[in-house]
Amino acid sequence: MEPILEVKNLRKNFRGFTLKDVCMTYMGMIIASSADVNSLPLKRHEIVLAKYLSIFVYSAIGIAIYLLVAAATKVLGFPIHVYPINFKAVIYGILAVSFLNAIYLPLMFKFGHGFSGIMYIILIFGFSYGISYVIRLFEKLVNYDWFQNIVSFIMNQSDTVKMLFITALALIILTVSCLLSVKFYKNREF
Repeated sequence: MEPILEVKNLRKNFRGFTLKDVCMTYMGMIIASSADVNSLPLKRHEIVLAKYLSIFVYSAIGIAIYLLVAAATKVLGFPIHVYPINFKAVIYGILAVSFLNAIYLPLMFKFGHGFSGIMYIILIFGFSYGISYVIRLFEKLVNYDWFQNIVSFIMNQSDTVKMLFITALALIILTVSCLLSVKFYKNREF
């Protein structure tokens, strides 16, 4: 696939499902983070790991809700355009949710819910508006041979290889974030 077409597909997927998945996961994470569970008989690293696992639970719930709303809209004949969900949109959604929460959760474990909740909102808006600038940058970089070679190499890989690459990238980001969160939470005074 041509690199410029892939960039346009990225923009379409982001505007469709990805942003909705990010927002639904955000709501779940904020609600779950508002209660400090330090008084439970759990070790601090277990609490941190549970928060990181909840990222994927809330994302899955967001996907299910999106599919239900899309189906209901179609069956009931509402004149609302619902973006179709596909494999790439789900992968982009998981990567976006992982990236945002990899920034948010260490802040939450370091500073608590109040400050980090405000930062999460700033991250969501920054991500929403920043992705347009990143896509425009990609559209400009497409004119360079070195960039076309990189994108062509990636696009020539099978969907499985692309999925594994994106999954590995998300896991690396989340692992570093989780290690920071455990360190911050263990050192935090209550």
